[in-house]
Amino acid sequence: MLPDRVRLARLGLTMAELDNAVQTALGGGTVSGFYEGERRFDLTLRFARPYRSSVEDVGAVPLALPDHAGIVRIADVATVEVREGASRISREAGGRNVAVKANLLGRDQGSFVAEAMARVARDVPLPPGYRIVWGGQFENQQRAMKRLAVIVPASLLGIFALLFWAFRSIRLAGLILAMLPFNIAGGFFALGLAGLHLSISAAVGFIAVAGISVQNGVILLEEVVRLVDNGASLLRAVTEGAVSRLRPILMTALMAGLGLLPAALSHAIGSETQRPFAVVIVGGVISATLFTLTLLPLMAWWGLRIRKPRGMG
Repeated sequence: MLPDRVRLARLGLTMAELDNAVQTALGGGTVSGFYEGERRFDLTLRFARPYRSSVEDVGAVPLALPDHAGIVRIADVATVEVREGASRISREAGGRNVAVKANLLGRDQGSFVAEAMARVARDVPLPPGYRIVWGGQFENQQRAMKRLAVIVPASLLGIFALLFWAFRSIRLAGLILAMLPFNIAGGFFALGLAGLHLSISAAVGFIAVAGISVQNGVILLEEVVRLVDNGASLLRAVTEGAVSRLRPILMTALMAGLGLLPAALSHAIGSETQRPFAVVIVGGVISATLFTLTLLPLMAWWGLRIRKPRGMG
């Protein structure tokens, strides 16, 4: 209903009187009340259904003019028509909110939102007072990535400090951390092989793989250092250390890989969250095991060449 404010003013009517007439005719209005015991009930007046079920019926609702000057119809002071409006009005922070939702299939969330932002900024002019907020899972992802940008460097710094405390050597601590890019490469390969994209769940999986990688590196390097300190040659220490630590490193990899293999192969409801995490860990522990047993001994040989055994001057 679109009121004719000029016509209303000429007849001495107000918008409140027009609203009250429409409300009483269509929705009902309280005209009195009565008590039944201690409970009070309102008496509501409303037009019968045959008189409020069409545009013509609404336009025929009478309005009393001031000072008993007569009666006019709503159609005389407003345009009554059928339009499609919002089925629900949502509000957030005191303002109206309209949510446009979309589900992605076969594409990563980050590139889609980046392209959507560019197209909307180019092709959708916003009236004054309107703004667009990109929320949902994308907003959660951005918030989590900002936290990870702080947590991951802090964690690496803490791990480096613990490794330095364990080996009393910056070089040996750096060797284990230098293995991380090689060890987590299998996680990226597994994501690509499974057709998945990098997500928060996958990022958590990479953190877990990094922890397993550091643990395996410490297990192997400690044995190599122990053999060197006991007088073994560097080549023998590196070779025997890798062989003697083969079993615990494989047990760690098998425990993590086989335990999460069903989740990595799952396509059931809810697997969208757990599957990237499991795929990254399964692929990551494979590459971490291979590089720990092959590349780390070579790096240990290079890092221990100038190291003196403990107890020597």
